[in-house]
Amino acid sequence: MRPGALLLGAAVMLAPASHGSGRSLPVARAVAPETLPPPSGAPKAAAMARAINAAAPLATGFLAPARPFHLDAGAEDRARAIDCLAAADYYEAGREPADQRAVAQVVLNRVRHAAFPATICGVVFAGAERATGCQFTFTCDGSLTRRRPSAADWRRARETAGEMLLGRVEIGVGKATHYHTDWVSPSWDRTMEKLAVVKSHLFFGWPGAAGKAAAFIRHYAGGEPRIAQLAQLSSAHLGQLPAGKAPAISDVIAPEPSLPEAAWAAPDPGLFLVTLPANAPGTFPELAERRCEGLEECRFIGWTDPARRAQALPLPGGSVDAISFTFVRRPGAADQALWNCAEFARTVRAQCLTRGT
Repeated sequence: MRPGALLLGAAVMLAPASHGSGRSLPVARAVAPETLPPPSGAPKAAAMARAINAAAPLATGFLAPARPFHLDAGAEDRARAIDCLAAADYYEAGREPADQRAVAQVVLNRVRHAAFPATICGVVFAGAERATGCQFTFTCDGSLTRRRPSAADWRRARETAGEMLLGRVEIGVGKATHYHTDWVSPSWDRTMEKLAVVKSHLFFGWPGAAGKAAAFIRHYAGGEPRIAQLAQLSSAHLGQLPAGKAPAISDVIAPEPSLPEAAWAAPDPGLFLVTLPANAPGTFPELAERRCEGLEECRFIGWTDPARRAQALPLPGGSVDAISFTFVRRPGAADQALWNCAEFARTVRAQCLTRGT
């Protein structure tokens, strides 16, 4: 693989990392690597690579997290961005949401850096047309043809992608733009800073100005390309989206592969049950107002824990207890935004949720 490419294994295993506030925080840079088997057939080469990798020192100082990434885009770009990020998450990180978020963070870091394309799909599928030039190996090694996620796995990957595009941050990988497994030792990492060791993977960023916060200031360009390889998973990549059918980032429900548009129709156009970024509670009202734009009546209910988000009304008890935020609009009344104050402290008590709200 050429210098600068992301070298990712077929079964990436990454340590969980909590979401952060975007401030420079002291973060543990290394954990005890989990022993994962290297590819069969080259045990001596793998052992040598591990020795070289272990000898390379970690960068010192704080591991500053990336800023939250809030995607502001039209319906078609939103749908395609979610799909491309979900594909990277699933094919490179497997099924665990924490592992998927780590992969997604590397993608988003690249989108913000001038050295890479300024779209999600552009970053993920860069070089996919060349067998040896792809940045993510799944895009050019036949994985998209050989392995197809189940409807449930694809839905979960898209939900994870949606969280990241709503501003969730994985602080454990910082502003890394590259990584590889510890059983290989590519030449390109000699000129980079080793930012973190996470289980069997090493994360890297450029030294000097190219790796500092000032280098990650490019704006998202929009105009997500259509990826023909994803057409089997999503109608968004078949061509123009049907009017009114594109899902919003905060309402990510994966289409069933055999019925690609079936899950896009909301049973109640004024009800939104969504996952919210826990590190950005101040953005909740804006997200709700965007979803409720043009609606005379609207109810927006959000959870920061995706596992407890309800899928429909009536809400189960476990979901009611875990509600993080609500926004209600009714004719003749002022819009009402309320937070779960056990989760997010508010200076005005009237902004706190009470049971039954």
